[in-house]
Parts: sequence; C-alpha cells; structure tokens
Amino acid sequence: MSEPDLSLTLYSRDDCHLCDQAEAVVAQVIAGSKWQLQKINIDTDPKLQDKYGWLIPVLARPDTGAELNWPFPPSRIKALLK
Repeated sequence: MSEPDLSLTLYSRDDCHLCDQAEAVVAQVIAGSKWQLQKINIDTDPKLQDKYGWLIPVLARPDTGAELNWPFPPSRIKALLK
C-alpha cells in the first residue's frame, strides 16, 4: 500500500507579507509531522496569475483539491489536514 500524498501547496508571490505570515502559520501547524509544504510563486505562471490574482495567499491540498483562502487560522489548517 502506498503512502498518502502529504503535501500542501502555498500559492504566493514575492514580496507578499501576507504570504510570509501564511507560511509561518502553516509551518507551525505541520512542524513535526510528515506534511510537506511547497511554495509556488504565481507570477511564474500566467494561468496561476489568472486563477489566483489578488486572492493569494491560498493554501491547497493537491490530493483533494481543497483550498483555503487567507486568512486561515491554525484550526482551519488542521481541519484541511484531516
């Protein structure tokens, strides 16, 4: 049986203080777990720019397609991980 995909994606952009805050909150929640966080700069992909624009930061769970728009407190992140 294969391991479940325990990855999260944080859609962000450079010089975004809210993105930095979001990354810090997510890092605290997943610290010590098997969850991995991948950051994607939406400015490197026109399709992501069109999709997320000014909504960032957005935390996504690629295996389920679930997404959280900022602000997301630790309780919402923990619910996303279930």
